Amino acid sequence: MKMRRHIGIYNRDMNGGGGSEKRSVVMAERLSREHDVTLVVGGPCSLERLEAYYAADLSRVRVARLRLPVQSLLHRNLNSTFGPLLRRAYADLFLQHWSRTLERRYLRQFRAFNFDLLINNQGWSILPCPARAGIYMCMFPHDRKGELRPDASRGLFYAIYAMLGNRIVGMTDSVLDSYSLITANSKYTAEWIRRLWRREAEVVYSACEPMGPPKPKEKIVLHVGRFVGRGRNDDKHQHTLLEVFRRMHGLHSDGWQLHLAGTLLPDANSRKMISQLTAAAEGLPVFIHPNISYNALRDLYRRASIYWHATGFGQSQEEHPGKQEHFGMTTVEAMSAGAVPIVINSGGHRESVSDGYCGFLWNDLAELEHYTSLLAQDPALRANLGERAVQVSEGFGRTAFADRIQDLTDRLLS
Repeated sequence: MKMRRHIGIYNRDMNGGGGSEKRSVVMAERLSREHDVTLVVGGPCSLERLEAYYAADLSRVRVARLRLPVQSLLHRNLNSTFGPLLRRAYADLFLQHWSRTLERRYLRQFRAFNFDLLINNQGWSILPCPARAGIYMCMFPHDRKGELRPDASRGLFYAIYAMLGNRIVGMTDSVLDSYSLITANSKYTAEWIRRLWRREAEVVYSACEPMGPPKPKEKIVLHVGRFVGRGRNDDKHQHTLLEVFRRMHGLHSDGWQLHLAGTLLPDANSRKMISQLTAAAEGLPVFIHPNISYNALRDLYRRASIYWHATGFGQSQEEHPGKQEHFGMTTVEAMSAGAVPIVINSGGHRESVSDGYCGFLWNDLAELEHYTSLLAQDPALRANLGERAVQVSEGFGRTAFADRIQDLTDRLLS
């Protein structure tokens, strides 16, 4: 019989509705069967809401909220007198740097928990491991301290500011060496961990939700992804997909629809972006679903025939590896419901979509249009590729992720 241990899962913001939050929930659910699990957060966190949104059982999980008085004061100031100016240009980067700067101040609080194992699932974290053993879950590696490759595409001042911030909050050897192991959410991410951090990582594919079984398929092209301000690393390029669909008049006349679904972040830039999308979609068979419920999203997946994805479009994979799709959870979830993926040929998509077997990888917008027209005109091909997509998706499911995490924790706690 296993000895019951105390495991912490660190994820400061559990209200984003994305892949990071889902990983934390799935880990907490599985590990709490045999261990005492505490979810460490930095703000309000409702277990009831998380259970409903992710269809999980968190009845055995505790929540511990970090005390962040200085950070809370900063957020209030950003939303008052100085907020509009900072938000327009550099608020995201400033808060990201500020949050990482404060992480070492949390160490005393973490050590008081006396964890046997800490799983750090906080993006861009530089928190040294405060437990006897630790897993650092990396969705994509940020630059090491002093080794920033400035992104001039967002302006010279932004690049200089990012470079200066990196001198303070870049990743260091001491942080990496404090963890027992590093995980990557794809082979693509593992390769960049090797290149940027000079460390080996264990590949743990993200917890993809089984969204099937497929319903009778309708003439729906679907995309799922957060609605965020333009220019961010996680820009899902919904505007690009909308413009492609606008040009495909044959699809409109044949009754096809485009559906864009996902979580809408509450910042001003994200709200502005969705307002622009809504205006651009006027008069087209385009439907936008911000903050869609789990059941409504699953229904869309099950009815959709084709799935589109464009994260990383227009960005060099070598120059901007972080702007690519690091794995592509929503692509796999669409596949599990029998939607045929037509996704950009970059990042982690190459690990889930075998070109021509269960979907298509496109290199430019002309290829996206070509493959979409091909599938739209050939129901038999759609059905064939959709069946294969369901089969392939099973290797990336929620259970597979939980099993992998269970194996790693058993190894570290044995």
